[in-house]
Amino acid sequence: MLEHIYYHIGIVARDYQEAAEHYSKVLDVKFTEPAESVLYIENPETQQAETIKVAAVYSRNRPPYVELLQANGNGIFSEKNTGQILYFGIWESDIEGRIEELKQQGIGIDALLRSEPGKRAHAIITAPDKMGVRIEYVSTLLRPVIDAWVLTGKYPGRQH
Repeated sequence: MLEHIYYHIGIVARDYQEAAEHYSKVLDVKFTEPAESVLYIENPETQQAETIKVAAVYSRNRPPYVELLQANGNGIFSEKNTGQILYFGIWESDIEGRIEELKQQGIGIDALLRSEPGKRAHAIITAPDKMGVRIEYVSTLLRPVIDAWVLTGKYPGRQH
């Protein structure tokens, strides 16, 4: 199987379930069951941070997947970022190293995603580049969970 440079695109929607119905028809794909998590999201540029509930679904086709996120909060996943592709998602094996590399390259960071304050970031969302595009770097530690979610349609560990 060919490896893609990016494995998903992220789209923030006012109603992610409605967006999933729409893209199911338009792209002829099925989506996973929703997964919800609480994230601590920090913007190192503005020093603003928030803890929000994030709800999302992934398409179940082959990569690159479509990730639909419910608009929430005042930061990167807020309604101000709906109506567009928010980012291209790339696997990253060294999040801390990537943060340093982005700083050295002069690339801004719009969000560091953590499970809670003080924990290591498990994802980085860059500021828009000169073409207006953001990149999300996601820790490869999350890959087994996301792969299982896409494969089965059910978020691992969820009790029914």
